[in-house]
Amino acid sequence: MENFDSCLTVTEQGNAFRCTRCNRTSKLYIREKLQTFACPNCGEIHDRLHFAKYLKIPNNHASYLKYFKIGTVGTFEGIKYTVIGQVHKHVQYRYADKWDEIVLLSETGEISFLNCSYGNYTWIKEDHLIPAQEMLSNIEKTFRYDGQDYEFLQHYHCVSKYCIGEFPYDPIDVKHIQCSDYIAPPYVISIEKNEKSGRTDTFKGRHMTRKQVSAMFNDFRIESQEHEGIGMAQPVLGGINVRVFNRICFGLIGLLFGLSIFWSLGKSDRQFIQENLTVPGSVSPSPDFVSKSFYIDSNSTGNYLRFSTTTSLSNEWVETVLTLVNEATGEEREFGIVAEHYSGVDGGYSWSEGSNMGEACLSSVPGGKYHLKAKFYSSTSSDRILILEGRYSSTETWNFFVIAIPLLVVLIVINLLKNRYELMRKGEIDNLFDSQS
Repeated sequence: MENFDSCLTVTEQGNAFRCTRCNRTSKLYIREKLQTFACPNCGEIHDRLHFAKYLKIPNNHASYLKYFKIGTVGTFEGIKYTVIGQVHKHVQYRYADKWDEIVLLSETGEISFLNCSYGNYTWIKEDHLIPAQEMLSNIEKTFRYDGQDYEFLQHYHCVSKYCIGEFPYDPIDVKHIQCSDYIAPPYVISIEKNEKSGRTDTFKGRHMTRKQVSAMFNDFRIESQEHEGIGMAQPVLGGINVRVFNRICFGLIGLLFGLSIFWSLGKSDRQFIQENLTVPGSVSPSPDFVSKSFYIDSNSTGNYLRFSTTTSLSNEWVETVLTLVNEATGEEREFGIVAEHYSGVDGGYSWSEGSNMGEACLSSVPGGKYHLKAKFYSSTSSDRILILEGRYSSTETWNFFVIAIPLLVVLIVINLLKNRYELMRKGEIDNLFDSQS
């Protein structure tokens, strides 16, 4: 009775296996590690430990040998890799969630796996240092490994549909293996826990672009391969770490806000004019007074001007009509300040109202060179001295909003796009414009 070892032989090309169905002899690449062999000619599956276990399983493999035929050699970072096997898998009960697992053998004897799902590639290699039990026990936690923060993506069981070539494991009996994926794009950690034996295998890999894979195997067809969605560990938005980006943006907004307040405090309540003027004792308007030129902060468009007049009044009033003239543009802003003070005795009680001081304010005054024109109206019977004072504060809040608002818009757009990409990664939508089902 034939068994696995009886089909092994040595040819001029090296170790080989003779298929019991089609009698074709195929070159072997990993004879010592080989556990399962699927004939490239007829598809018959031979298990090393249980020879007849899968001989009757139909294995239609012709549809997926488009790019990676057994024996294809590629070179990446100076190391040669040979395709020695392929298996087509899908998530159990989710037939559309499928991928091809391509087994690669390096010239140094290392085995790795290049997975392709709808034209999106991930290349993984075994890594025994990954803290599998800790990661599996708390999927809500972010784990830091090898300088990257990994987040849980998915748990699933998979089913193998067909395979071809050599495998150092059993690619058929996989329904009892729970797979768990964690991502820190472009990196991925995959954990496979055998629910029968309790064995856990850990792998670390990274996203590969079609251009990289095409260059690796020198096959231009791979780069033009049709694809859908995004890869399991594909970095999005140019590889931006959105979490770090958010922290930086909020930090910048806080810093800008603090600086705007500090800057505003440093530019508050500064005097720009003080004049002692004579108000003639007449209700007729006095001749115009024109001040010397003065400057308002030229770096701000939000200056706040406060004008005050002070004079001695006794049951009298004084109105000061001021015109602020922008010497660069000729723009004029006219406003008035009224000061009035009255007092007396009524029914044996003294009373008073008003004040010797009047006040008016102007807001949103742009920086520049100005002067003031003034006219006086009064009920006084004699001339008196009026003190005119102008002070201003410069607010830099507009500078804060000019920078902060676009930054917030970018922040919102980036996070919305990131959310859409993650929905695509999880398969909940097919493209950015789909609605979530």
